[in-house]
Amino acid sequence: MVRNPEFNDGLKGWSVFGFGQIAERTSDTGNRFLATDRRSLSHQSMSQKVYLQRGMLYTFSAWLQVDQGNTTVTAIFETAKDGLVPVGAVEARSGCWSMLKGGLTAKSSGPAEFFFEVSSTSLFSSLHTV
Repeated sequence: MVRNPEFNDGLKGWSVFGFGQIAERTSDTGNRFLATDRRSLSHQSMSQKVYLQRGMLYTFSAWLQVDQGNTTVTAIFETAKDGLVPVGAVEARSGCWSMLKGGLTAKSSGPAEFFFEVSSTSLFSSLHTV
């Protein structure tokens, strides 16, 4: 469902939800990841537009990190019919990759936007979103 989950094609398929800026980066060990900065609100992060089919089960996992302190990161699908649907959360820590797993069974068919809400506005990174 998620396009370009390992960021092998740069930012292809990814966009900014709200304001802010996303950038592809590479770790010292060669792993690609996306970073979101210049954020002023919790929902400003990387996102993808997807299409959900009613009754289908969708699951995902993502490795996440913040640059300062500890903060809750929540994965959310937004649809016109169902509004904001939280589908998983994790306590992310500075300097440590944390895994977020989640899923949902779609209540309706239609376009949706998948994004992350981060309770602080620190630099937020995502590695290998599947």
